[in-house]
Amino acid sequence: MHKDQASGLRRLMAGPSPRILSLLSATTMLDQARLLENLAASLQHQGSHALILDATQQSLHHNVYDDISPEQGTLLEAVMQPNNTMSLINISGHGYSVAKLLPGKSASRFLNHADIMLQVQQQFKNMASEHDVVLVDAALNGQDTMPLDMLNNGEILIHMTRDANSITQAYSLIKQLSQQIGRRSFGIVVSQANEAQAQLLFQNIAEVARNYLYIQLDFMGLIPTDEHLGRAAKLGRSVVDAFPMAKASAAFKNLAGKIDHNHGLLAATFS
Repeated sequence: MHKDQASGLRRLMAGPSPRILSLLSATTMLDQARLLENLAASLQHQGSHALILDATQQSLHHNVYDDISPEQGTLLEAVMQPNNTMSLINISGHGYSVAKLLPGKSASRFLNHADIMLQVQQQFKNMASEHDVVLVDAALNGQDTMPLDMLNNGEILIHMTRDANSITQAYSLIKQLSQQIGRRSFGIVVSQANEAQAQLLFQNIAEVARNYLYIQLDFMGLIPTDEHLGRAAKLGRSVVDAFPMAKASAAFKNLAGKIDHNHGLLAATFS
């Protein structure tokens, strides 16, 4: 009851605009989904009503989100089939919402239709306004920009690991974005590492981005290697719910705590 009252008070004080964060993945689809699901669950646990929007172009039949089914409608379908009564939002067992932007890879041809995508963007705004925080699982489109125009001006985070391919992919994403939407800062979230490894990784990529792209990167959080993440997933629960004292739970609580609807992301950099 207290959490519901706090969440409602924040929405009343802050107005209808939610905090929207787009996360680009330089790791596997499964790692990305587990990060977002656990973060959304942590936000709900702390009293913020969260929405995950899957804005990738993966087929629903190969969906990695537990709370999206092939029968669930997408924002694009809502625009293309306005009389269809399919549900656009599923509510997870943790209370957060889950929605999908596109019905599959075949829908990518509509990304270049400005009128259609403007309507999709309005659908997204309407859906987002009902939540405190929106976490967008994003992927760059053919123009190396975000799938919705409004996301290009919003907060963008890169999720990466210490794997060599992940490091290369993360820098490529940062470079592509900076070339298309201009110089700006991006947040970095590191997973599958300890604190010392994450610090070294961030310092290295931040230095390269500063020297060659003339942009600043901000360290937003570390999700450490923790066997409890896998154990919680097998139980069909979030790690903060199943193992609240685990290292990963503390990390997700910390990251969720930085996402404040009234004050935005409180970025922290390694000293």
